[in-house]
Amino acid sequence: MSIVVVAGLASGVGKTTAVAAILQVLRRRGRDVVPVKVARLAGTAAKTDINTVEKLTGSKGLDFSDEPNPIAAVQELQATGKTIIVEGSGGLSVPLIGHKTIADIAAELHAPLVVVSGMAPGAVSLAVQAVEFARACGAKVEGLIGGKLPAGADLQTRLMLMKVSNATNVPFLGSINDGVGNLEAEEFAKLTTTIMLPPQW
Repeated sequence: MSIVVVAGLASGVGKTTAVAAILQVLRRRGRDVVPVKVARLAGTAAKTDINTVEKLTGSKGLDFSDEPNPIAAVQELQATGKTIIVEGSGGLSVPLIGHKTIADIAAELHAPLVVVSGMAPGAVSLAVQAVEFARACGAKVEGLIGGKLPAGADLQTRLMLMKVSNATNVPFLGSINDGVGNLEAEEFAKLTTTIMLPPQW
């Protein structure tokens, strides 16, 4: 596995901190990991998400959003032997490159897709629909992460995405607390030990 694609159910669910957490876990396994953005939503400032990942991990990121063929740019980077984490923009079904969604991009790159879900009421049904949509696009969904877990969340909230995992047969990889994007890299790294990625990654 040399590419992982991370997508959110919508903007603001915590996919950028999920990218940073996955990067930390893979780096502890000895990987040379690069976070990459392949597209931005209209009106979004350049490198905003990449800058956040860089702050949380200390790893230099790349923004291919302005490249004429960002998917080819990712494939060229893959050929150097680096492990790449591609972050989507907006929701899972939002067209990003022409008519291609991030699910289409994951399928084209033959990369596992991690879906990041918010923890608000209704998240379970939305996440199930998102997994079904991604699979219809040909993507292989290999993980679910709960983003922005509220402080003091009860057990029912903490286990919310286990229902999605059971319904879709997609592994639940863990949750990330709300507000961790404001932490320094060393403190953030300590919190990522709760994210359990598949061993083959």
